[in-house]
Amino acid sequence: MEILHVTHPLDEGLVQEPSVMALGFFDGVHLGHQRLFQKAKELARDSQLPFTVMTFDPHPSEVIGHKTGRGYLTPLPDKLERISSFGADKVYVVNFNLLFASLPPSEFIRHYLVSLQVKHVVVGFDFRFGCKAAGDAEFLKKFSGGFDVTIIPKVTNDEHKISSTFIRNLISDGDVHLVPHYLGKHYEISGSVMFRSHQSSYFHMENNYLSPKLGLYQVEVTNGFKTCLGMLKCCNETPNRFELLDVHQGVLEGGECGGITIKFLYRALDMRGASALA
Repeated sequence: MEILHVTHPLDEGLVQEPSVMALGFFDGVHLGHQRLFQKAKELARDSQLPFTVMTFDPHPSEVIGHKTGRGYLTPLPDKLERISSFGADKVYVVNFNLLFASLPPSEFIRHYLVSLQVKHVVVGFDFRFGCKAAGDAEFLKKFSGGFDVTIIPKVTNDEHKISSTFIRNLISDGDVHLVPHYLGKHYEISGSVMFRSHQSSYFHMENNYLSPKLGLYQVEVTNGFKTCLGMLKCCNETPNRFELLDVHQGVLEGGECGGITIKFLYRALDMRGASALA
């Protein structure tokens, strides 16, 4: 998969071939996003065109709302890896800065869809774009400028709309056992082991993942070669650092790059020692 990092204004020499494009932020690459990707891939195959994706980094709230330190379900490297698994031929990562945020919706269409020769755009029903989020999916249809638009309707589970916001709330509330019903898999974070002892080890969370609610969690730990169960203690003493308990030392040695991945299965206790599932 080819990855192109672009900044507004686009390089005039950036000449691209016609494609079918999935358009959105896609934090988490959850089940709703996956349906969108599957549709875009199907349209690309039927049209004999490349399947491309356009996403943005950082999140608009960090630029417009000045909310620093935002945690992500999938920081950019993880998001790109997940998108690649759905067979995208190319991904455009647009640097979301103030200049880009000031673009009117019609200018975004002209500079980022028409000029890149997009022939079919696939978006979610609640996709917003352009200055002050003035553009939406219906705007794309009215001002398409020579490309088709497919809008993916709301995807739900247990009467809840599947969205990055809903999944973030589950994690922030400690309900990690419910996440697979919306994300399509357990919530994961990656990092490295800072130091080990016979009884516990300390895990440093790399990249800007969303931290779960304080508590003790049943987790699955893998280094890419070996996997085992263990417990993870999440407290507010040190940001991005968690204590791992009862994890096999062979797993903590790390994989090829020295890193490990933590998969959250369920929250067993809160910090007062009470059962979190009671």
